[in-house]
Amino acid sequence: MSEIKKSEILTESGTNELEIIEFHLHKVLPNGGHKVCHYGINVAKVREVIRVPETSDYPNAQPHMVGVFSLREKLIPLVDLAGWLGISTPEDLTHKVVIVTDFNKMINGFLIDSVRSIHRVSWEQVESPSQFLEAGENDCVVAVVRRDGMLIMILDFEKIIADINPELSMDKYDVTLDRSVLINDKMLAKREAKTILVVDDSAFIRKMIENTLRSAGYNIITAKDGGDALEMLMEFESLAEQDNASISDFVSAVITDVEMPRMDGMHLVKRLRESKAYQHMPIVMFSSLMSEDNRIKAIALGANDTITKPEIGRMVGMIDKYVFEE
Repeated sequence: MSEIKKSEILTESGTNELEIIEFHLHKVLPNGGHKVCHYGINVAKVREVIRVPETSDYPNAQPHMVGVFSLREKLIPLVDLAGWLGISTPEDLTHKVVIVTDFNKMINGFLIDSVRSIHRVSWEQVESPSQFLEAGENDCVVAVVRRDGMLIMILDFEKIIADINPELSMDKYDVTLDRSVLINDKMLAKREAKTILVVDDSAFIRKMIENTLRSAGYNIITAKDGGDALEMLMEFESLAEQDNASISDFVSAVITDVEMPRMDGMHLVKRLRESKAYQHMPIVMFSSLMSEDNRIKAIALGANDTITKPEIGRMVGMIDKYVFEE
């Protein structure tokens, strides 16, 4: 049907804006009627939207895996998104479509009922789901957008893929078994004196990063989005001024996602580098959207380094490098 042209995607550095694709699932009600459920995904994660392809069964597949299909010489799994979400939708595939995603160095297809349109919004208009409910590690909604009187739920596709393909999940990584990471009494003591701020809208991702860094010895504090993080860091700056202390007494480094409600990671980095207190703070961007283009933009805004989300094994070594840099 249509291929998403990456050159047209809004990726201006630090503008705090994004484009989302609104798509629908048609929930079958007990009385036989239908209810349209509105969902969204960042355009930057979408490769294209296609008609439902012919699929082949895959032996011993995970639940909700429809099968696999071939697209441009790549073998791609097709996931029944409604099934994973526990929503009953019409079985007829005639009018359904597939969103093909490309992030975390993986390509996946998601079966949906329809695509409505692309919306350009400011991250300030993207609300945290905690406005509506207490989000936990198992929550699959990372943000909510109000549009035309409707609530569009932005789904945590990283969590969905990790649930369907557990062997590919980052939570399989155990830093204590990584021989490239030094874990002894001396290094544990050094890291225990440092506090790292982890900023990510996904409670699932936040917990994985926190577990990895804590296992290596670091103290961890977390923020659910860029706005939450900036408020926390500005408070640290104020306390440091009052106590005539260094900001590093409160936080030693920042690890931030790119996509987040209220304020995205690029804009957060831009704001921090505008503050004298945070001009030299180590900042690492950890994102499923860390293309070479986005890496260049992140570095230009002032990030020290970047990691693509599957590469969580690089995190402790990278933080060590910047936190203990002489």
